[in-house]
Amino acid sequence: MPLQFPEYIEKLKPYVAGKPIDETKRELGLTHVIKLASNENPLGPSPRAVKAMSNGMKTLALYPDPAGYELRNKLKKREKVEFDNIVLGNGSNEIMELILKSYTQPGDFMVAGSGVFAAFPISARIQGVETLFAPPQLDMSFNLEAMLDLVKKNTRVRVVALPNPNNPTGVAVSDDDLDKFLQEVERVRDGSVHVILDYAYYEFVDPRKIKNPIHWFKKFSNVSVLKTFSKIFGLGGLRIGYGVLPAELAARAQKVRMPFNVSTLGLIGASAALDDHLFVKKTLQLNREQMKVMSKFYQSRGIPQLPSQGNFILIHTQKGVGMWGQQLFEHALRQGVITRPVANYGLPEWLRVSLGKPSENKVWMKVIDEVLKQQRGKQVSKS
Repeated sequence: MPLQFPEYIEKLKPYVAGKPIDETKRELGLTHVIKLASNENPLGPSPRAVKAMSNGMKTLALYPDPAGYELRNKLKKREKVEFDNIVLGNGSNEIMELILKSYTQPGDFMVAGSGVFAAFPISARIQGVETLFAPPQLDMSFNLEAMLDLVKKNTRVRVVALPNPNNPTGVAVSDDDLDKFLQEVERVRDGSVHVILDYAYYEFVDPRKIKNPIHWFKKFSNVSVLKTFSKIFGLGGLRIGYGVLPAELAARAQKVRMPFNVSTLGLIGASAALDDHLFVKKTLQLNREQMKVMSKFYQSRGIPQLPSQGNFILIHTQKGVGMWGQQLFEHALRQGVITRPVANYGLPEWLRVSLGKPSENKVWMKVIDEVLKQQRGKQVSKS
């Protein structure tokens, strides 16, 4: 008898990660490749984290602290919440999975905006939870009114997913709009609909426009906040993140969490990175400088872009350079630059490009200018 699989697993489309550097070198025979695909820190990992992990290597024969006491205690003080509100995960996406495992069951629904970070609907479907998508606004931001309407109309909606700013668009929901939305969701079914605020890119946002999301956790009883060490701290390879959850939900998430889900080096590196204020300052300064440089470049070349609150920019390649996102991705790949097509988000005409170091961004700009030159040549030959 053949194996029988759940229908929701059969229909699952796995997450597509950014193309690795080594794979690109092997496939194309390249010796030098620049990766502007996965929103990683171009400065590398936190030096303090590297030093601490190097010193901690001698403990690797022992299992990690299953409670993550030192790191959780630091996060408690950093976020000004209770120790038991902190849940550690193998990347912040695992916290998302733990919430879904704890709080939903097959047949339930999650509400999200169209173009939401793909890990959300994938994680939901793995639990047998389907995602109801609200269409975006004209500026590609989340349509909170339409999302709220879906919450109110479907009694089996248990969770709302709201990354802010969102990936891959980089667009953020304003504090005023978010406040109104959260107030309304809390009223629905006595606050039983839980809102997951994913602030993976929080450190990059304009603090004058976007509050620390812990504000919303403290104000509303049905809000959890996810954060990560993968972006500004440069620890993507360690796979470590955390969530700040209401006490009852955190207790259930700890029950369904597998022991030792965070490695010893993950705990050590993340704890040290929290104290690396100079590295964070340098990263933020570089990001802000290069955001201005690249935004000005795209504007000067007539390439439409979305205003980003992250460490990447989504550009409209079809209007800007006369290529679909996948086409420009493949062309740039042959030049040794990895970017990120986003057709899987329903955006085949767009391309997401991370902000790199100045030298890396210059290579990317050169690729764009060469493409534009070729396109102009084709137009001249036709005329």
